[in-house]
Amino acid sequence: MTSKRNILANFERLKPTPGHSFTLLVVKDKFGSTYNFYLEELAGANYSHGLGSIDFDDLVEYKDALRELLDSKVKIEYRGF
Repeated sequence: MTSKRNILANFERLKPTPGHSFTLLVVKDKFGSTYNFYLEELAGANYSHGLGSIDFDDLVEYKDALRELLDSKVKIEYRGF
C-alpha cells in the first residue's frame, strides 16, 4: 500500500494547473479493501493519474490524507465498487 506521504507527494507532483479542470476521485474498493486516490484531469480528454491507495485498516491515515487533499480546494468525487 501507499502511504499518506506518498499520495500527497504524487498530488504535489501532478498539481492542478490553470486552464485544466481537475477532480480528486476517491474509490472505495470493497474487493481489494482499499481506498484508491486518483487525480482526474480534463484537458480536451480525460486523464486519470493514480495517486496511491490506503488499506481500510488504516482509517486514521485515510482521513488525514483526505483532509489534506481537501485543503487544496480541488473538486472531489467519491465512488464505491
